[in-house]
Amino acid sequence: MRVPIAHTLMKGLFTLFILSASFAINIPMSRGSSLIPSLKQQQRKLPSYRESGQEGTRVEDRPLSPRLAELQDRLKSGDRNALDSFWKEITESGAPMVEPVAGSERDVLVTILWRGKEETKNVFVFQIPGIEKPMTRLLYTDLWYKTFRLQKGARFVYRLATNLPDPKEWTSLARFGNAMRSDPLNPRQFAERANELNPYEVTFYAAAELASAEPQLWNIAHPKVPAGRVQRDKFTSKLLRNERPIWIYTPHNYAADKKPYGLLVLSDGGLYLNSGQVATTLDNLIAARQIPPLVAVMVDNPNRFRELACTSEYADFLAQEIVPWARVNYHVTDRPEQTIIGGASLGGLAAAFVAFKHPEVFGNVLSQSGSFQWKPDNEKDFEWLTHQFAARARLPLRFSFEAGQMENTGGGPPGQPIPPPLLRANRNLRDTLRSKGYSVHYTEFDGNHSMFNWRGTLGSHLIALVGTNPKPKIPAWAVKDRQPVARSSTLRNENTTAEVKVTPALLKQYIGRYEIDPKFTHDFVLYVSVKDDYLWVRPGYLRARRVIAESDWRFHDSEIPDLHLAFIKDEKGNVTGLTLNSGTGDIRVKKMPPPVPSNTGNTIFKLMGHTDAEAVAIYGSFNNWIQTKNYCAKEADGWVCKLDLAPGKYTYKFLVDGAGLNDPTNSATEDDGNGHIDSVVVIKPK
Repeated sequence: MRVPIAHTLMKGLFTLFILSASFAINIPMSRGSSLIPSLKQQQRKLPSYRESGQEGTRVEDRPLSPRLAELQDRLKSGDRNALDSFWKEITESGAPMVEPVAGSERDVLVTILWRGKEETKNVFVFQIPGIEKPMTRLLYTDLWYKTFRLQKGARFVYRLATNLPDPKEWTSLARFGNAMRSDPLNPRQFAERANELNPYEVTFYAAAELASAEPQLWNIAHPKVPAGRVQRDKFTSKLLRNERPIWIYTPHNYAADKKPYGLLVLSDGGLYLNSGQVATTLDNLIAARQIPPLVAVMVDNPNRFRELACTSEYADFLAQEIVPWARVNYHVTDRPEQTIIGGASLGGLAAAFVAFKHPEVFGNVLSQSGSFQWKPDNEKDFEWLTHQFAARARLPLRFSFEAGQMENTGGGPPGQPIPPPLLRANRNLRDTLRSKGYSVHYTEFDGNHSMFNWRGTLGSHLIALVGTNPKPKIPAWAVKDRQPVARSSTLRNENTTAEVKVTPALLKQYIGRYEIDPKFTHDFVLYVSVKDDYLWVRPGYLRARRVIAESDWRFHDSEIPDLHLAFIKDEKGNVTGLTLNSGTGDIRVKKMPPPVPSNTGNTIFKLMGHTDAEAVAIYGSFNNWIQTKNYCAKEADGWVCKLDLAPGKYTYKFLVDGAGLNDPTNSATEDDGNGHIDSVVVIKPK
């Protein structure tokens, strides 16, 4: 499968915005200098610069940030050291900059920075409203910036991307997924993981928690709190005709001879478990006697967009397969008023729909930033599910849900109907439910669309739905950690282990392909090679990166510094595999045998050159984009692949040591709608 799980989730959590704005003007920089030498040249060439605040204010020429305004004045006056001093301070203190707003006790100015290169044409900030408005360049230095006016309690994540096309041409943010990256100037980051058995399935976001951000207490592990147990299993659905991983949480001292436990079912289970810290939250709430002990079943979604978009099949799957299975295998309740269905984003929408379809099973709905603006393709009006609740008699359901105050921008591809902002859609659902007489607990957090916020607010919704204390009291062990404010982001972990020089001859024994167990992650291969006397790894669909030697056999990833790779040898000294460890235990990865090429078939594909490659395969729509199925045979001048293909049209690529490559001899290509250009072949009937 070409699209990785982590990236699929990331795409699912994006909200499209109105995409119409102008780009920053590109002024060439002189080589080796942040400033051009002549002030007269500055004045002669200086264009009218603009920047955008969160509220859409456009200020011409002068930055909103007082600090940048002062820097601009110093540069215009000829202070040639001002910029170097500024960058030195930012490198030491980190970004973004936070400054007070004159006359406001509520707001601050938050300025995100980027240090450009000569080829930098534009820089965009994603996940914060106003994504279509690029950063501004300070005069024509290497400093790019964008200032937002935010409340002092904001907690948010963001990513950056450079040199993108005009926003008027944007049709899907998914096509920019590989271009987005965390902020290298921000030392704080949030890692979004959905699969604990593949440490490469991770997306890093720059994270910011302003001074008055509400502490996140329930999701922080405490040594005095007894931990429950989490077990991973695989569930095969007869209704959906597929299988998926599920995770089951049982509380500390779980026993089948006690009173039946309440049941919590969550979609996007891997994300909730690995990034949402559900187990820790449940441990803390139960230990503090805020909720009764309960069992949680966290369900993965292999086809997220189809399953979570109000599909009856998925609702039936949860109500008729997952819950009955949980009741048979665990000592859980059969009472709907003690059963919760929950999720975030599309998962929040799905939670409300599942309860709407099966109130006899689920009596409680927990939604975090639910995508209630959604509508089916064949419907005219947005907020479809809200209309369904409005038209139907009140059901025996209770709701606790939320939305972020930074989720207040709506939009979509050019030429398409524009849905309402997610925040407004959640408020509309709240009002509709209350008008029908439902029990509704609704809150708004000061942040954007991310598990970075949801993991901190999850506990309050569980208390609202099944809490045992009408006036919750923070326990002493949590109060102790409250000062200073517990930060839910982590500092970027730069590995300080000195690099060891390993001889090229020793490195060459590690060359090969290593496959993570297919039971845990689909079609994920590590391609290990040697380049310029260093060891390199290309993890599946990701770009190749150098790994840093800590010893002759142990290395760490240069892009994920807390990820360690250790090679394994048998008693004869042959390399048989490696282990991956990012702090949660060793994951064993087997070395793959030499590939067996496909030597028969009615269709021949040939790739010239690349004779130094370890393995070349062909993959595409004919094999569900599986990388390890159809290998090519090596010849003197290249590679040949033979396949049996039925009549029809197929898209495909060659895979050269993990790198996708279009067929250079075939000019027929096709865009898959997500920015991927693939080669196309048409097999005609004989």
